Amino acid sequence: MPFRPLASYERNVLIESYENQTNGTIFSAKYTDMQTNSTINDDAATLLTQNEENNMFSRFINALATVITENPELYTTINTKLEFEPITEIKTDDVISSIKFNSTKDEFVNCKNGAPPYLLRHIFNKDKFVPGSGKPLWNLYIVDDSIVIFHGQDVLFDIYSAASFHRKFFAALEGATPTSEKLTTIFRLSDLSKSALTYPFPKSIYDSPLLMLPAKTIDLVSLQTRFFLKSVVSKTIVKPLNIIMFNDEPMKSFTNSDPMDILEKTSSLCGTTVFGNISNERFDYLQSIAEEENVCTKSLVCGITMLCLKPLIKDFSSNITFSIAMNLRDSIEESTEFGLFYKNVRIEVPLSFIDDNVFKLKTSYNGYDASNSNIKETNPNYEEQLIAYQFNQIATFISRNLKQRMRAWRRNGFNDDDIKMMKFGSKDKNTSAKIIQINDISDLSFCPMNKNGELNSVSLKDLSFTHSLVPDQFMSLSYTHCKSTGSNICIHFPEVYDLELFVEKFQNFIDGGDE
Repeated sequence: MPFRPLASYERNVLIESYENQTNGTIFSAKYTDMQTNSTINDDAATLLTQNEENNMFSRFINALATVITENPELYTTINTKLEFEPITEIKTDDVISSIKFNSTKDEFVNCKNGAPPYLLRHIFNKDKFVPGSGKPLWNLYIVDDSIVIFHGQDVLFDIYSAASFHRKFFAALEGATPTSEKLTTIFRLSDLSKSALTYPFPKSIYDSPLLMLPAKTIDLVSLQTRFFLKSVVSKTIVKPLNIIMFNDEPMKSFTNSDPMDILEKTSSLCGTTVFGNISNERFDYLQSIAEEENVCTKSLVCGITMLCLKPLIKDFSSNITFSIAMNLRDSIEESTEFGLFYKNVRIEVPLSFIDDNVFKLKTSYNGYDASNSNIKETNPNYEEQLIAYQFNQIATFISRNLKQRMRAWRRNGFNDDDIKMMKFGSKDKNTSAKIIQINDISDLSFCPMNKNGELNSVSLKDLSFTHSLVPDQFMSLSYTHCKSTGSNICIHFPEVYDLELFVEKFQNFIDGGDE
């Protein structure tokens, strides 16, 4: 018996996927058996040794079987009538692809800070879901029995759902034991108890415009400081890319790239992906200065992004659009960890905010000397004040708009403009606007402790994710946070763009306040 028909918004998402306009979220994490890892000699020669078979793969299978059984979304497919329905049986080979490198060194080079770009390209371009196939709406790639890559379809798994898979998988691993027997069938519907079958399947929130939601405050965390900006300006020589790491696939150089056209080119499902890691110390430092300014993390990222794009833009008369994902689960009583419980907030930001000429004309009377009404370019602090002014303009504008839109959400529920945009007009085929997508899940916790308060026997690190590019998307920035290894960020943009300068400047900003 089907769970329920697809709602209108879900049908639109499925159609976009079928027409190759989108292809879900890829979220990867590295799992290591602490006991096994402690016996490995951390020597350069070890990198050249062949990977040995261990018990992790069988533990992965057993943990996955547990997670599937406990979450009906993972044994759900879509039939030809466009209904969500349970799958009677899932073969292990239907959902798991195993990838092996010749040596640990190969894995280290190819998977530094995230999944290999060529694997991302393969998944986004080849790993498609077809209604009526009887297949789940997700699958896994397991690299060298350590890196688990989850690919979830947009129709049932938003970016927060993809993160939740790893949270559940991480918890299930703690109780999973290795077995020598190969598990060919990972799930059978007939094995479930009647009580398990009554588990509520996620409802569509986008077809409930009259639903009144309880008011809950949204904590917006500030990360801006003057010291941070001053330190950025003081670096006249860009450091080597020691935070933003290229995954065995260097940036392409385009000799005919025209900065005036940087926001007017086309997009594709998978482009260039650049992964980088911000250490826990650095992340903690950013959090320690959060209370000094009144902007949020998402606004911070938007501000840095615009400032780093400035050298590639010559016409500042138009706008740039940010689409910022907001998790709604905390304000919806019947929400689940899987399913679609989010909204994208689109904010058009004037490019004049990063036009230096605007700053040159700005009046800054000091109250004493009328001749000092303008900030002179000869002033030693001119560059610092320029960036501080532009950054503050952007971050304040974004933060203020986000607060307003979340107040509208709490006041109007599903009648607010963002939900209507997603439901009725999220993909305007006639618009020439290019979108920068911001995907922030840094507030989702991946706890290294088990329910007894003890450290898990398996460690989790290198959390990274990205969503497929969509036709109107210029770039996406997706970032996570893990207590054990810090924050990971992925910059994803179409291959037709030459954004090496942008990446270098972005890295310099992220690293700028460390001194």
